[in-house]
Amino acid sequence: MSSFSQLFAPAAPARAPEGAELMLLGRRRGFFGEENLLRLVTFVTLLLQAISFITTLQGATVFLGGIFVLAPLFFALAVQATAWFLAGSLRVRVTPLRCVALGLALCCSTYYSYVGIYNTVNPPAMYLAAEYAQVRSELDGDYAARRAQAFRTAQDQVNGLVSDLAQRYSLLEQESARLAACSKELEEVSAEYSGGLRAPSRSSYANYEDYVAAYNAYLASITQSAPAEQAAARQAILTRYGFDSESALAEAAAQNASDLSAFAAAAGELSAEGETVAAKLESVRAALLDALTAAEAEGALSAEARAAAGRLAQLAASQTGSTLSTDDLLRPVDAALSGTGEGLMASFDQLAARLPGGAVTRANAQEMKTLLTSEILNAVLRVNEVAGEEVRSADDPALQITDLHLKPLLALAAPAQRGMALFCLFLAALMDGLTLVFSIACRRRPTLLKSRSPRRLLAENGDALASQICACLPAGRDPLDELELFLSRFAASPATLAEGYSLAAPRADLAAYERLCALLCQAGLASIRPAKGEGEAGETVLLRSDLLLFANELLTARSRGRLAGDLAAEAAAGRRAAALGQTV
Repeated sequence: MSSFSQLFAPAAPARAPEGAELMLLGRRRGFFGEENLLRLVTFVTLLLQAISFITTLQGATVFLGGIFVLAPLFFALAVQATAWFLAGSLRVRVTPLRCVALGLALCCSTYYSYVGIYNTVNPPAMYLAAEYAQVRSELDGDYAARRAQAFRTAQDQVNGLVSDLAQRYSLLEQESARLAACSKELEEVSAEYSGGLRAPSRSSYANYEDYVAAYNAYLASITQSAPAEQAAARQAILTRYGFDSESALAEAAAQNASDLSAFAAAAGELSAEGETVAAKLESVRAALLDALTAAEAEGALSAEARAAAGRLAQLAASQTGSTLSTDDLLRPVDAALSGTGEGLMASFDQLAARLPGGAVTRANAQEMKTLLTSEILNAVLRVNEVAGEEVRSADDPALQITDLHLKPLLALAAPAQRGMALFCLFLAALMDGLTLVFSIACRRRPTLLKSRSPRRLLAENGDALASQICACLPAGRDPLDELELFLSRFAASPATLAEGYSLAAPRADLAAYERLCALLCQAGLASIRPAKGEGEAGETVLLRSDLLLFANELLTARSRGRLAGDLAAEAAAGRRAAALGQTV
């Protein structure tokens, strides 16, 4: 007797399952049966959600780690528990609200898992170090160029001051020579008029009276014509040299002599080397240029060089009217020399050593980014200080460290990082997607009344249908024997074969099977129609070919079960006979 007959028969002794029962139990409880499949899916989804929980926790630490210590843990637990239990509930019942809640939970889980996986593959310390190294290299190069330019500018200013002073001293010497030339011409005119008419000589005259007359004429000539002619000649010389009077010439000469004397004294203070002023200026120039070159290499400017630069600037201000002060001359140099021993920016490892624990982790990555940003800002200020103007802006996108929260998203758009980012996103979506797919694939089968077609009913609810068929068969016999008797009352129906109905029987012959006919009609596996034959009255019951195939499968399984039972019985009898020493 099969398991289906137990529904109707009185209590019977225990026996091995037969026929349809073996088949149904195999479907449900076999190694690849539905029960084991459901257990496997539940276990696999639990493992996937456990992995997703870890990655979601890592991603949530980036966003929620600053709130309090357990915030990421609580968030990950809430998201993953919601996703797992809602995914499992879809096997029982699918509702729009459950789908929306599950979708939101899976989106949160996927995104934070992606962030966690991305930060594992590309840790914050790695890409922070890479971006900082790039910014540091750019600013170091800019700073080196501006620093070299500051020293070149200072050297050019020294050259300019010395050249202006040398030109100024040359002009003073030229003016002195011009004044000397003017004075010399005036002396020559005076000498000409005082010695141009010679007094008559006594030896030139035989008579003394003639000599006296000539000498008196000489005196009269000097007295009458010399002053007017001499004054006109002198004024012409003065006018040609740009003077109105001899007093103006005397003042210019005195001023020129004073300027030369002061210039020479100041040049003597600049340098003790060299005999002439020009030589002293060249000595100062060479000394300052050498000092600036040494300062650029060594990072320090000597006090003697600073003092010499100050005296040079003061001398230039007094002699040439230069507005370049000592501070203007040395400020760019001092800015270029500040912090030379330490470098423009600290290294990434030096900054990381300032963090708690001395290393960059997911928990302090944001703090490390703040340190990097502050270091970049200080470097920009120093570059602008050395340049003397704002040449770099702290808002320059090239000098920005990517925000930790946006880095995983921006990586999806960056061509160089898109491949790795898409792979991480695929892994995150795969874990949550498999949970959803398994839940849908292993959802509870719909009831018999909700089946959309007879074939889907047999494919999805064959076991439930078999139980219902057995329950509708008359009690007292094996259900499969009764099912075989039920089918024997039908005959082939070629007229309805095109409609999918291959068997037909008068309804009057199936009076004992009304419940079964009602079930099959409700399930779409049978149909009751008026009799169409001549002289026939009443109704005809039609059965679908799908039901015939399904019933044949049940009956075949019973035959295999009986054969296996007979073989098992013979084997048991043989073992008993062997034990008793008898021959069967």
